[in-house]
Amino acid sequence: MDFIYYKPEFDYYPDSETDDEREKDEDLAMDYGYILQLTDLDSCAPVFDVKMEEPIEEPITVEPTMEDITTYFNAISITDNSKKKNKYGPEQIRAFIELIQEEGLSVPKAAKQCMIPRSSAYLLLKEFNAGSGDVLPGKSLKKKANRGTPVKLLPEHTEFLVKLFDNNPSSTLAMAKEALCKDFVGFTISSQSLWKHLTETCHFSLKQASKYNADRNSERTLLLRHDIVCKWKENGVDFQKNCVFIDEAGFHTQMMRSRAWSKKGEPAIVQVHSRRGANVTIVGCISPFGTINFSKVEPLKRSDMEKLEEEFKEHTTKKRKADVLEKSKSKPLKKGTTAYHIVKFIEAVMDVLDKHNKKGMFIVMDNCRIHHSAFVVDAINKRGYKPLFMPPYSPFLNPIEECWAKIKSNIKRNPLDTNSKLTPRIVEACQSVTVEDCMGWIRHAETYWDRCMNKEMNLK
Repeated sequence: MDFIYYKPEFDYYPDSETDDEREKDEDLAMDYGYILQLTDLDSCAPVFDVKMEEPIEEPITVEPTMEDITTYFNAISITDNSKKKNKYGPEQIRAFIELIQEEGLSVPKAAKQCMIPRSSAYLLLKEFNAGSGDVLPGKSLKKKANRGTPVKLLPEHTEFLVKLFDNNPSSTLAMAKEALCKDFVGFTISSQSLWKHLTETCHFSLKQASKYNADRNSERTLLLRHDIVCKWKENGVDFQKNCVFIDEAGFHTQMMRSRAWSKKGEPAIVQVHSRRGANVTIVGCISPFGTINFSKVEPLKRSDMEKLEEEFKEHTTKKRKADVLEKSKSKPLKKGTTAYHIVKFIEAVMDVLDKHNKKGMFIVMDNCRIHHSAFVVDAINKRGYKPLFMPPYSPFLNPIEECWAKIKSNIKRNPLDTNSKLTPRIVEACQSVTVEDCMGWIRHAETYWDRCMNKEMNLK
C-alpha cells in the first residue's frame, strides 16, 4: 500500500487568536473565579541563592537523603496569605456598576476589568437592580445589626406568664410584655422573643376563642350539678338503658362552615342563598336504640291555645281561662316553639315507645322554660313516663346536643343555593344519624357524671 504524505501550505495552528476566541477563553476562566490561588510567586521567598560558578572537572555525585528531601519541601511551603481569596472592595464594585451604566459593557467584560469573579458579578448586579439604586451591593458593605445581649427568661418569668394567660386568655403580647416588665424591674424583652418563649417554652398557641358563660363556674351551678347527678344515681337513671333525650334546634338557609379554603393572600368567599329567610325549628328525640322522631315546628294558630286549655283544664282556673281567651284575641300569637308544640311532640314520642314496650322511661330535657310547663309535665306523667331535667348550664350532659352538631355539619358542607330547599336537606341530614352515633354520644355524656360530682370547673 502506498502512503501519501501531505504537507499544508500554512501552519495548522494560527500564531494569534482572534478577539472572539480570546474573549471566550477569558470568559471560561472567569467561570472559576472562586478557585483558591494556591501559589503567589511574588510572596514566595527564594529557596536557594544560586551563584554561577566554574564547572568542576570531576563532579562528585551525592545521593540525597530523606532528611534533605523533607527539608526541601518544607522550604517551599505556601505562605498563609496565599490561601486567602482574591477579595474585591467597594471601589471595585462602584467601578463595575459604572462600567455597565455609563459604557454599556457586558457583565463579563466589566467584571474582568474590575477583577471581580463573573459569578459574583451577576449576583452583585441582581442585588443592585433589586434595590433602590442608592446603596452599592455586596455583603461586605452591610453592617451587622447590633442586636445586643440575648434576653434570658428565667423560670420565674415563665411561671408569671402562665398565670397571666390562665387568668386572662385574651391578653395580647403588648399587655403581657408590659406586665412582665412592670413586675420585674429593669427587665426588657422584644415582642418576637416573648412570642417564641410562649410558644416553645410555655407551650401556648393562639386559637379561635369560644364563648363560655361565667355562670357555668359559679358555686350555685356546681352545687346543682352535684346534687342532681347524685339524685339520678339514687333513682336508677341510666342513660344507656332507660332514657330518651328531647331538644330543639334552629336552621336557616344561609348556614355555612366557619372555615373555608382559598389561595394564599386571598379571602375565603362562600356563595350562599340570597336571602336568609325565617328560621326553621326542629324538635328531635334520640335514644340508646336510635332516633325516635324529628318534627318541624309549625306556626301556632289561635285555635291551638283553646285546644291546649281544653286538654288541660285542671291546670286552669275559670278566671285565668277567661283572661287567656281575652288576651289571645287582642294580642298577637307567640312566635317560635311553645309548650303546645312540645306536648304534641312528646305525645308522638310516647306513642312510639308504647309500641316497643318502653313504658316508664325517663324523658330527659334541658331547663328551657317551656319544658317546665305544667302542661308538659302533666302530659308525661299521665302516660306513665317520668320527666327528667338537666342541671343549669350543662349542655354536655345532654347527648342530643352532639346529634344537632352532626346534622348541622352535614347541611353546612354544601351551602344552599336559590334552587335548593332547606327542609329536604334537614330530612337528609337527620337520616344520617345511626344507632352507633347515638350510643357514642350517650356514653360520652355519662363520662361527665363523676366530674360533676367532683364539682369540676370549665366543663363543656
